[in-house]
Amino acid sequence: MLLGATNSYDRNNHHHGSINKAELKRKMASRKFNDHVALYSLGHVISDILSAHPYRQYVVYTSVGPTVHFGERWRLHYEDADTNFTIWDQKQLQTVYVCRVEPASVDEVSKIVQVLVDNWCRFAVKCGGHSRYPDDSVSVGGVTIDLGLINSTVVSEDRTTARVGGGALTRQVFAALDPYGLGYVGGRVGQVGMGGFALGGGTSVLSAKYGWALDSVLEYEIVLPNATIVTVSETQHPDLYYALRGGGNNFGIVTSFNVTVFPQGPVYAGSRTFGDDQTDRFLEEAEKIFTIEDAEDTNIVLEYRYAYSAAQNRYTMSSTQRYAEPVSNPPAFDAMNAIPALSNLSGGITSLAASTSFSGPLGRTRNIFASLTHYPSVELGKQSIRIFKDNIQSLGNVTGVNPELITYSIPAAAIQNMKARGGNALGIDVEGHLVINLLSVSWTNSASDDAAYAFADRFIGDFRQAAESLGVLHPFIYINYANKGQDVFSGYGEENKQRLIAIQKEIDPQGVFTSSGLWRGFFKVR
Repeated sequence: MLLGATNSYDRNNHHHGSINKAELKRKMASRKFNDHVALYSLGHVISDILSAHPYRQYVVYTSVGPTVHFGERWRLHYEDADTNFTIWDQKQLQTVYVCRVEPASVDEVSKIVQVLVDNWCRFAVKCGGHSRYPDDSVSVGGVTIDLGLINSTVVSEDRTTARVGGGALTRQVFAALDPYGLGYVGGRVGQVGMGGFALGGGTSVLSAKYGWALDSVLEYEIVLPNATIVTVSETQHPDLYYALRGGGNNFGIVTSFNVTVFPQGPVYAGSRTFGDDQTDRFLEEAEKIFTIEDAEDTNIVLEYRYAYSAAQNRYTMSSTQRYAEPVSNPPAFDAMNAIPALSNLSGGITSLAASTSFSGPLGRTRNIFASLTHYPSVELGKQSIRIFKDNIQSLGNVTGVNPELITYSIPAAAIQNMKARGGNALGIDVEGHLVINLLSVSWTNSASDDAAYAFADRFIGDFRQAAESLGVLHPFIYINYANKGQDVFSGYGEENKQRLIAIQKEIDPQGVFTSSGLWRGFFKVR
């Protein structure tokens, strides 16, 4: 039983401030959330936790409450004074929280969770912060737990595994592994955090060789809803190990991942853009490359995106052509590159550390994702282009909304690897590959929110109907690309969904990590 696991510290011997135990029990029983003033008072309790850290730091009492200084960093920030905080999505950046706390260790995370649960206080957890909605990474009116200081990458002596902090970013991990000549199953975008990425699945440019990130995790260090710290692996709490491989943020706060690493040198990355009149031919060649990627040459990676430019009033198909070895212009892409294009092939040999190092400005755009997975079908690809165009026309005079449809495969090797170590929760079990689609919509003005949301809903609904009509729809919806309202966990299959619900209930009987609990953001299994 997970709830009977040995705590890394004795919860009963830790008292935080002058908290009345009877009052706390009453609050928890009534599920009454603290008001704004009460949340501010919790800052004194949290500052005590952070001040106990062995590194040099001190507490400064300001007009809005105590602020903890750690070396050259402030680790407790009240929202109205948190001027240096930034995050990818503008909607999350504009979310009004009470305070943001930066723990530097699993013990601090555990103690903070204990205080928040004891006071029944709303919170959210930020790793990379690459989600799209308030309460996903930034708490609405509560405490934002920012794991950014828990970002180390420690390579094992035999250089086969690495322990990665729960707040580490893709670019930080690749940069740490690069001097060793090693790689890991990391993200395509450098700003993506390890936590959400690996707990949701973790598709990678290296997936054709090594699978998805969730299947490269050998061990998790996690703070459970009751503040207990446990280590989870195939042999320690195997049910929770299964659930963490695809179950998202429903089970606790993961503070470190022990992942497999492997020798990885420089790679090739090239790009080329094609005109709208070449999309049919392009899609036919893309499917051939996906098939080659399955078995013939797992170094190959292809992604493509179809987009509309309102400024130029034109549609384009852009390809990103990758090879996991330092081979320029790999022959597998020759037929695709023989298609007449709008631009010359550009790119070259680089490291994964270099290719993910640029983070770009944060908080500039508002974003929404939606996703659909299907069996291989060039015909559906062609229909998706027509559906995309039809929905662009439906935007009418709305300007500044920028949709694009990004497509790549879930390679056969990745699907096969999903059965390893007891299997993950995603429910994918097919021969060959699947095709995953990400509709990404960005805009800058909140006045366009309704138009962007409506576009995403219409497109994914029409796309799904087309896939069903052709008999090629797969139920899997990638949680990290899903939109609110998409039924992610039903897409895992009913048996897997019910197993996740049972595991969640066992470790979280109070419902801390549920849709009516303290961290309500992202996708909840109950």
